Amino acid sequence: KVAGKVFRIGHLGWLNEVMVLGSLAAAELALLDCGVDLAPGSGVAAAIEHFRNTAAMPVAEAA
Repeated sequence: KVAGKVFRIGHLGWLNEVMVLGSLAAAELALLDCGVDLAPGSGVAAAIEHFRNTAAMPVAEAA
């Protein structure tokens, strides 16, 4: 059902939020270059919101 509609970003070992954001930004750029109708930064923005909302200690509380 998803053939040709999804792709996987794999890694070998440890990664953090910044690494994920970099990978998503690269994927967005490639999709845009291929003509996919995508709002630039939308995937990265969604990931940032997710990371901020699910952090063990939200940034506001850490200060």
